Amino acid sequence: MNISDLLKILRKFWIVELVIVAVVTGATAWMVKSETPIYSSSTQVLVRAQAENTDLSSVNASLYAISNQMSTYTSLVKTEAVLQPVIDNLGLKTTTGNLANSVSADTATGTLMTITANDTDPQTAADIANEVAKSLNELIVNKLYTDGGKLTTPIKFNVVQQAYPVTTPISPNVKGDIFKGALAGVVLAVFVALTLGFMDQKIRQIADVESIVDSPVVGTVPRNSVFGGTAPVIVAQPGGSAAEDVRRIAANLMFVVPEDVSHSNIIVVTSGSAGEGKSTLSVNLASAYAEKGDSVLLIDADLRHPTVAKYLGINGSVGLTHLITGRADSKTVIQRYWKRNFHVLPAGARTANPSLLLNSSTMRQALEQLAEHYDHIIIDTTPMDVANDAAIFAKNGALVVLVVGENVATKKSLRGVVNEFKMIDASLTATVINFAEKEKHKGKNYYYYEDDKASGSKHAATDSATAVQTDGDAPSLVKGTAA
Repeated sequence: MNISDLLKILRKFWIVELVIVAVVTGATAWMVKSETPIYSSSTQVLVRAQAENTDLSSVNASLYAISNQMSTYTSLVKTEAVLQPVIDNLGLKTTTGNLANSVSADTATGTLMTITANDTDPQTAADIANEVAKSLNELIVNKLYTDGGKLTTPIKFNVVQQAYPVTTPISPNVKGDIFKGALAGVVLAVFVALTLGFMDQKIRQIADVESIVDSPVVGTVPRNSVFGGTAPVIVAQPGGSAAEDVRRIAANLMFVVPEDVSHSNIIVVTSGSAGEGKSTLSVNLASAYAEKGDSVLLIDADLRHPTVAKYLGINGSVGLTHLITGRADSKTVIQRYWKRNFHVLPAGARTANPSLLLNSSTMRQALEQLAEHYDHIIIDTTPMDVANDAAIFAKNGALVVLVVGENVATKKSLRGVVNEFKMIDASLTATVINFAEKEKHKGKNYYYYEDDKASGSKHAATDSATAVQTDGDAPSLVKGTAA
């Protein structure tokens, strides 16, 4: 999976992503607005030597000694000895432990100490900072450095900057926190979208197919309403891009035929599940070969749910089941459609055991005889999740084209098809992606100036797309009964 695939996933779930970002950002904004503001105020104290000897060496020695003690002085700020007097003098309703969490001292610049206090009230924050400075001075000067009641302190605290109320809160940082919330929402949205994308079992692109199926993708067919008509696009709209897609698939199939296939002119069309467009491709593929003058026989072998006769508007009451069971001959059941070289063998009557009929010796013999008479035989079969008829045909030497409906087929069903063929030591010849996104085809559509419907009408006027009896064109088969 490359960057393009990841971007495609993100585009697919953009609504989910937008909702997540909006919810997270909104929740963050609400929390920030609901949070009690905290104000900060600082006082600065200069710690200097209190020595009578003012010569340079003595002063330097005193400054050096004070610098070494500054970390000790800052640590005293959070002690009970300093904070309890602050609580008592200001009448604060708190403990020394809680107050210690709201005050701090810093000596980043030599002997200059900055004492900072935080509180929900700006005036109280300033009062606490000033009172801590006084209490620290009292502790160090009047208590720590004494000898029998006599002051022996070598230092002196001088307040160089009183703490004043600051009305701008240090927290919450409304803009900053909302930005962080929005950023977190974006990260969460991307994570959720990619997770959904990786969990998505639908086939969304050619890469999904190629990662599962070894057979080459010989073409893609876009989702197009023209395929839902009452005639193949080759017949109804031969000048359109959809017809060209089918022609390309028909041509590409001829380049992927394995050398060891016994019946290279028999093409079985199937899919992993229903609704992926296998029957539509079968009909249009047969039309493409017939258009270029090849003799074609289209067989509806989907005996469980036959659709070819209905799609073409022909009589489907008699067909393959009658032929295989010996109830009718080939000249009766095979019909001509559109052109003299385009023949159709409908499914015929329903049968109790379709797989037994299709896997019979009579069916194999019939196909062998028909293969000698036609350039191409296109067989529409049942989806693989219903029956493995297509795999049986492949085992007997036919080519198999797997139709994969984009956004319809699942990776699970596709793996099932591949495993089914491997189980009987058969192989898929080619794959066709159906219902592909139109944006993949919009570039080539530039070349189709002629109105599709108009071109289809002209073509239909030349060759009537109706079914008639073959008038002796169909081959005579040796009669037999299903094994």
